[in-house]
Amino acid sequence: MKTLIIFALSIVFSICAQSQNVERYMQYHDKGRMLILEGKYDKAIPYLDTAINIMPYYPTIFQDRGYAYMQLKNYEKAILDFNHVLAKKPYMNEIKLQRGMACYHLNRLNESEQDLMDVVNSNPSKNREAIIYLRNIQKEKELAYIENQQKLEYLRLQVENERLQRARHREEVIWNTVVPLAFWTTVFLTW
Repeated sequence: MKTLIIFALSIVFSICAQSQNVERYMQYHDKGRMLILEGKYDKAIPYLDTAINIMPYYPTIFQDRGYAYMQLKNYEKAILDFNHVLAKKPYMNEIKLQRGMACYHLNRLNESEQDLMDVVNSNPSKNREAIIYLRNIQKEKELAYIENQQKLEYLRLQVENERLQRARHREEVIWNTVVPLAFWTTVFLTW
């Protein structure tokens, strides 16, 4: 009986401690959100980090921190946070859009295109931003293709120039050695 009472009291205390953690994490999370709304992204991140330490399984905090990282142009960390959210909630197109934009800014065009295509395919009328990014990706891929073609053409021209230089060198050797030798041989034989 005594152990049962101790067990019940420990459960009550642990529930109370957990509820205090919920209140603590909400304070940090709310403060971080307020700072994001004020545009103070670098100040919001420590509050969101603390909220994550208290409540590491709540994906909304990661979403908010990822957004703050995006605004600070720290795209690698933003992608990590967005990956965490999408691992738990793969249906969140808003997060796919954010991750696609972050990948775009890191020039990871194939990953970006995949995320943005998922967003557009889910609801084409509401995702104009994703469509704009997809157009930019297409333009960048076209530019990369043109640049590669130009580089290939440049390499071809270099190879052709080297071949012509070797051919000119062979002609010089012939004109500077064989022709004078033939001339003097003819002079010697006709003398």
